[in-house]
Amino acid sequence: MKETLGKRFTIDLLRLTGFVLFGALGFMVVEGWDFLDALFMTVITLTTVGYGETNPLSTHGRIYTIFLILVGAGVVLYVLSDMVEIFLRLNIGARRMKQKIAKMSGHHIVCGYGRSGQEVIDHFLLNGISFVLIEIDPEKAKQAMENGLLVLCGDASSDDILMQAQIEKASGIVCALPDDSANTFIALSARGLNEKIKIVCRAANPGSEAKMRRAGADMVISPYVICGKRMATAVTHPLVTEFLDVVMHTPGYDLRMEQVRLPGSSRLIGSTLKDANIKQASGAMILAVNQNGKLISNPSPELIFQAGDDLIALGTEQQLSKLVEFSGAKSSSR
Repeated sequence: MKETLGKRFTIDLLRLTGFVLFGALGFMVVEGWDFLDALFMTVITLTTVGYGETNPLSTHGRIYTIFLILVGAGVVLYVLSDMVEIFLRLNIGARRMKQKIAKMSGHHIVCGYGRSGQEVIDHFLLNGISFVLIEIDPEKAKQAMENGLLVLCGDASSDDILMQAQIEKASGIVCALPDDSANTFIALSARGLNEKIKIVCRAANPGSEAKMRRAGADMVISPYVICGKRMATAVTHPLVTEFLDVVMHTPGYDLRMEQVRLPGSSRLIGSTLKDANIKQASGAMILAVNQNGKLISNPSPELIFQAGDDLIALGTEQQLSKLVEFSGAKSSSR
């Protein structure tokens, strides 16, 4: 495993400090100087400043100084050049990252690199969804960068940071911070900067849901409520829970669910579910349709498709791809 830039910098600093202390110790032993004189002589020797000797050197002292110059010059040059390389790579990497983020469009923004945020990111990575992470903790932001993520280090509730994340061109934002107040404020800021963006908030306290929705959140998810419901379902309907886990959360599993939106140019517009022959054409099964803001589960064969309908489909990756191609639709995970 390659050393991270931060670890390399720390090792270089320890090498430099260790060699300086080694040099000072040598002068203390050979010449009998105190620590300050020995340290001063070591520094001016390694840096080739040439101030002159603090005290006259003995023959052994001169031999030791020659050894220190020959060996130390190489060590100092290597360490300093490596530090410069690390500094340049960090600056170039940050500049490239900002350039990549500036070109993003139709992406998602994830606020917070905690446990919830990491789960969201894992899902995005698995499905090839473009996103940018905003994290206020420098250590977590650094960790995310080292993992190859596009990261902005700053306060996600700041309009400036959200603008840097290209929120005006983003299609969704996930407020996954552990603080409900922070998530509410982010939702408020995000809605003010992009009226069409999809906002999903994490809520730890049940009373926060109404405030987040008033702030502009489209959906509020409480991990504790969902966990309790899933645990109850796992006891009463274990096979249903197992099926949903396999379909939604098993990497590489052949069967999955997908949300597909019909544009105005889709060939399905004006057709009934029965006449569309979706099952025959793609193999995918339509489980529900979101039409005019109303979710219709197990839709009737006589349901007529309209522009803007969201289809909830079940099928293999190949079948769902055929559905997207057949209907001229846009998948939410692509």
